[in-house]
Amino acid sequence: MPTSHYFPLNFQNNNSETNLIQDLVDEQIKLFGADIIYLPRKNIIGGVIDEVIHSEFNNKITLEVMLQNVEGFGENSEFISKFGLKITDEIRISMSKRRWEDEFHKIQNDLENLERPNEGDLIYFPLTENLYEIKFVEKEAPFYQLGKIYFFTMTCEIYEIGNDKFNTNITEIDNIELNTDYSVSVLLAEGGTGNYVSGDIIEYHSVSDDGQGGLIYTPTGIKATVAEWYAPDKKLKLINTTGKFTEGQAILKESGSDYDSDGIWIIDTNPTTVNIDNTNTNYEDNKYIEIEADSILDFTERNPFGEYGNFTDIF
Repeated sequence: MPTSHYFPLNFQNNNSETNLIQDLVDEQIKLFGADIIYLPRKNIIGGVIDEVIHSEFNNKITLEVMLQNVEGFGENSEFISKFGLKITDEIRISMSKRRWEDEFHKIQNDLENLERPNEGDLIYFPLTENLYEIKFVEKEAPFYQLGKIYFFTMTCEIYEIGNDKFNTNITEIDNIELNTDYSVSVLLAEGGTGNYVSGDIIEYHSVSDDGQGGLIYTPTGIKATVAEWYAPDKKLKLINTTGKFTEGQAILKESGSDYDSDGIWIIDTNPTTVNIDNTNTNYEDNKYIEIEADSILDFTERNPFGEYGNFTDIF
């Protein structure tokens, strides 16, 4: 006996009822939710095996969501692993399906799946001023009330920033790359010309004598992006470097497809100063952890299965 058509149930598509539920969901999120900025991931592929070189985040949309874990981050959000302190602050948020369908077309060129938020994309949460990576999207809970889905629930974890590029035109987000990306600080010698601003592209040039009292600048293909320029100290902080810099060689600022005289400096060769500093001490703590571990861990035990570098005897 088929179900009664007088009482429309799950799969009979009662539009007035489903629209009412969707309206209630949207209203609830708008009244008690928070705005987030959704950043779709664009993977840059290259290399011999077509691997992901880095990710770019160039587009954005603003959406409202409802925070589910109101009592704080998920359990075990901070723990000690074999690699040191691990922070995996986790949040669960719900997003209206209708609002996603209204906005996703603005970023559809960077989406792999147009029907819902994508795992791997980022969410900037202004409340905590952090970036979170979408780890899982629950798209079928509650399970088809009156035959439809009304919202998505996303599980997100604090994002571990690598060599990613942010070009969202939102200062708070774009500065994350400048502050946390691997950087090289270069001390420049007296006599250079021009200034730099954040975002300038520079290329490393080798310097040689032209035999007539002048210099020849030969491009090497090694480039970098200016993060900061400390003019009084003549110190240049670079990110997105593609090679190694050497003292006594030149840095020229890119101008279109050429290099102009508005930014020509020689890397200092003063033996009493640190002219090339390849550390970013505020954010890179692996060396610090290793040094501190030497004073805590006991390496006097002779274990033939590990810690080879701590032995002075020959196996």
